Amino acid sequence: MNLKNRNSLAILSLFILVIFLILFLIRPTFLEIKNISKEIKGEKEEIAILEEKTKNIENFREFYQEKEENFKKLDNIFVNQEVPVDFINFLEKVSQVARISLKISPTTPTKDPWPSLGFQLNSVGSFPDFLKFLAKLESAPYLIEIQDLTINKLTETELQSEEFKKLSPGSVKANLSIKVYTK
Repeated sequence: MNLKNRNSLAILSLFILVIFLILFLIRPTFLEIKNISKEIKGEKEEIAILEEKTKNIENFREFYQEKEENFKKLDNIFVNQEVPVDFINFLEKVSQVARISLKISPTTPTKDPWPSLGFQLNSVGSFPDFLKFLAKLESAPYLIEIQDLTINKLTETELQSEEFKKLSPGSVKANLSIKVYTK
C-alpha cells in the first residue's frame, strides 16, 4: 500500500469517524439540549403564571382586608328572614326617637327575585315627627323599599276619641307598607 492510499484511507476513516460522532454523539446531545431548553421555557412560563396568580391572591387579600368592614356592613343590611327581631326592634326605637306611636304587622311582600319580608306600619303622631321617622327609615342600616304610603290628618272627631286624646290638632295617621330584603 502506498502512501497516497494510506492517506486516502486515513482521511476516509477520519471522515467516517466524524460522521459517526456527529450522528451518534453530537446530534443526540444537541437534541437533548433543545428538549431540555423547551422544558425550561415551559417551566418558566408556568412559574410566571403561578407568580401572577400569587400576586392576584395577595392583591385580593389586601383588598379584602381594606374592605372587610364594608363587607360586614353589606352583610348586615339584610334582615334575618327567620328571626327579624333586630329589624322590628330598630323600627320601635326609631318610632320612640321620632315620638310617634307605631303598630307593626307582617304582610306578604310583592313578587321579587330577591328574598324579602313585608311589613305594614301604622303610625300616629305629629306630621314633623312622622317626617323624622321617615327620614330615619330611609337612612336605616337595612335595605328597605317603601311600597305604599298614606297620610291622613286626624279629624276633630278622631282627636276627641280616647285613643287619640293626647294628640294635638294637626296630628296625622300614616300607613306605610315596606319591603325589607333578607339573607
